[in-house]
Amino acid sequence: MNKWVYLTAAVFMAVSLKAQTAPADDRPDLYLMGRACMEKEQYDSALYHLEKALEQKPGDVDILYHLGICHFTLKQYPAAHDDFYEVERRRKGMASFYLAKTEMRLNRPVMALNYLRTHLDSRYRVPEKQILLDEDLSRLEQMTGWQELWNEKNWYGSGDQEFQEAMFLKNSGNTLEALNMLNRLDAQGYQRSRVRLEKALIYAGLGNRKAARSEIRSAAKSDVRNLDAVQLLALYQVEDGAYEEAITGLSRVIRLDPARFDAYLQRAGARSLNGDLDGALEDLDRYLVYFPLDDSAVYQKGMIQFTHGRYLDAIHSFNRALKLNTGKAEYYFARGRTYAATGTTRYAENDMAMALDLDPSNGQIWFEKGKLAARLGKRQDACHCYERAFRYGIYEARDYLEKNCMSNY
Repeated sequence: MNKWVYLTAAVFMAVSLKAQTAPADDRPDLYLMGRACMEKEQYDSALYHLEKALEQKPGDVDILYHLGICHFTLKQYPAAHDDFYEVERRRKGMASFYLAKTEMRLNRPVMALNYLRTHLDSRYRVPEKQILLDEDLSRLEQMTGWQELWNEKNWYGSGDQEFQEAMFLKNSGNTLEALNMLNRLDAQGYQRSRVRLEKALIYAGLGNRKAARSEIRSAAKSDVRNLDAVQLLALYQVEDGAYEEAITGLSRVIRLDPARFDAYLQRAGARSLNGDLDGALEDLDRYLVYFPLDDSAVYQKGMIQFTHGRYLDAIHSFNRALKLNTGKAEYYFARGRTYAATGTTRYAENDMAMALDLDPSNGQIWFEKGKLAARLGKRQDACHCYERAFRYGIYEARDYLEKNCMSNY
């Protein structure tokens, strides 16, 4: 799931809606379960959970909106229309884009034009390019009312058009020209938070982390509802050791949009580094309620447990991760290091060997395997591993070679 730049109408809506958090008894929240199923593209299951959630909260616009998306994706257009109509009745403009698309699927182009007009005049308006390239709405170009609609007013100003051009340049690899255009937009005051987020991403891609940090701090400060900016800022804050600040920002993200599931994983890492093991595990367990088959999250849980000295728990997590996915060298390596920490060196050695079968040029695994071999009294094997580790870029292994292997490295 990439999830950094989700600049669509749905994101704008999510940050303005009331928070929906899981119940205190830790039972899965039906709305969040539905959203999780949507992320996994399990739309039938998503419908079931969202319909149950709507029974608990009749008329909730966020639940209705996502029910509409599920019905639309499943080609159940009359049901989608009913959902989106109820959303639009409660919050004008919010579902207008999808209502226009749904009307086209129901072969009602005049109604589609009307809803498109509503959408263009709303705060939920998507970029012009998205409308022009949409497979449903682009068919409206054959209608006389299409040109009349665009002639009514200048729906998209020069700033909107220049921003889209900058995004095109960025995506085409012309980052310096894109940056110049974004700087001009920034100077003009056009959507500063959004522009500065894009500038931060470009600077990060160019390796200018100082400039990236400066821009992302400014982006998050300019608009606290820009959750993409807050999450990216949290990454830098963690790198800088500002764990409390990162946790505060990520907590705000989760409060405003509890369906940003990656924020739970991100906050778990920050809480762990801040010494809050229980908080970190709480975040991971909450995430795993909705994504129980995500082996990378189970692996992250194991790594946090290992870091805090909870070795038996870590082994349990790594076992679970490997049951879900046997093809990751880092999972065997992590379990091997944990076995080594408990003194179970032979199990550890077996895991290191499995990790190297999957990733034979990983110097760090060779180095750790060498130290294990030395502990087991296998001096020749240890020296072989140190030599491989040094060859693959672990320069610390040279000291072990010189000290223990009588070699001229």
